[in-house]
Formats: sequence, structure tokens, C-alpha cells
Amino acid sequence: MFFPLKFVAANIFMAGVTAGAIGGAAAVYVLSDKQRREKLKDCAEKMRENCKPKWNTKSTVPTS
Repeated sequence: MFFPLKFVAANIFMAGVTAGAIGGAAAVYVLSDKQRREKLKDCAEKMRENCKPKWNTKSTVPTS
């Protein structure tokens, strides 16, 4: 009964290790070139500007 549980736990662990390795390699690849860093900054700025009106929780009704 413990064999399937160990097998599932090992698969989850290996999936995490693999995802971490791939994510780390992708981060190094993107951040290693100045042009890619600039594109990443531009993309982050576009996303930030796009999300500001959607997530703004302040009321727009004047209180005066």
C-alpha cells in the first residue's frame, strides 16, 4: 500500500525539481541579454498600466 504513495510523492517531487530547473534556465536566458531585459521591462510596464484600472478599488465618486 505504501509503494503507490511513495511513487506519487516521488513524481510530485521530481516535477517540482524539473519545473524549478526549467524556470531557472528560462530566467537566466531572458536576463542574460540587455535587449531581452528591455523587452521584459516594456511588457511589464504594459501589463502594469493595463491592470491599474481593473484592480483600482478606490471609489471614483467625488466626496465634496
